[in-house]
Amino acid sequence: MLKLLLKVIFIVALALTSAVSIAEDTDALVSAKSLITAGKYSEAYDLLEPLESERSGNVDFDYNFGVAAVESGNITRGIFALERVLAIDPNNTAARGEIAKAYFKSGETDIAKAEFKNVLDQQPSKEMTNAIEGYMAAIDRSLGLTTTFGAYIDFGIGHDSNINNATSTSSIVAPGIAPGIQLDINSASSEQSSNFMNLAGGIFFRQPFGKNLSLFGSVNSSNRMNWSTDQFDTNALDFSLGLSYKKNINTYTVALQGQIYDVDTDTFRRAYGLTGQWQHDLDDRNQVSIFAQGAHLTYPDDEVRDGDRYIVGAGWGHAFAGDKAPVIFLSAYAGRENTDDSSFDFLADKIYGVRAGG
Repeated sequence: MLKLLLKVIFIVALALTSAVSIAEDTDALVSAKSLITAGKYSEAYDLLEPLESERSGNVDFDYNFGVAAVESGNITRGIFALERVLAIDPNNTAARGEIAKAYFKSGETDIAKAEFKNVLDQQPSKEMTNAIEGYMAAIDRSLGLTTTFGAYIDFGIGHDSNINNATSTSSIVAPGIAPGIQLDINSASSEQSSNFMNLAGGIFFRQPFGKNLSLFGSVNSSNRMNWSTDQFDTNALDFSLGLSYKKNINTYTVALQGQIYDVDTDTFRRAYGLTGQWQHDLDDRNQVSIFAQGAHLTYPDDEVRDGDRYIVGAGWGHAFAGDKAPVIFLSAYAGRENTDDSSFDFLADKIYGVRAGG
């Protein structure tokens, strides 16, 4: 009798423990749904992730966990959860729409487009239809299948340690002009520094010709206004026209480029040339590039400086995971600018630099 009583007590205790556990899991799911509704996807993911091994296979749990994962940047985990939903309920429109979005975010654009079409075939709500059409238009743009136009305005402030690109010395030797003689430089021709304000803007377009080839062009203007003196204010007008060819994870670009560069409203330099670039996607989050540029430079008021410029460089870009998908990039370049007349080689330049941003 005692043994039977102990067994009953054990079963009741086990049942109560299971009931408490299920209640806690249910409370977690309810809380997660509220967080998802409020757009707090990372918090919902952190709440549901520890329960996945126990609750996977439950359609309600898997769907909400999948949404939280996809929207918080945990794309692969989200796809697995949503696949479990569709394995049990193939006609679940919400899950199919979310997994299509996940494929889109992971770069699987062909699969995403097919899934979006499957959702449209199920005649979803007008709100979901509009959202899907927006995603499909974005896919076409990312694949270069639609004509695109754009424009931008940019404002910045900074400091330039040498606004007039001059020497910091008080005298120079000019072999081509006065061999062996020191020439004094007045203060206006020596190195000057200044804070500056920069205002820039531009327009661009891209016209596809099939899935892989597209024509693009742009016109950009940049104006720099120095705070200490306006005689070195500059304006640059750049324009380009080129072709881009994309093959799998590689993109090849070639373009004709030109520039008119003014100093204090007078034309200082004209340039025209050719640039080429190769971009390679290492994976979904990393991209590398190699680029080269050649240009011929002419100086209307200083022809002895006419010459050619050559630049080569490489770059790397990385997209982080997460809610806001931050991106960083880094590039380095080096080059040489030579004069047409070798007797003025002292006017030639070595060019090098690095850029970083995010």
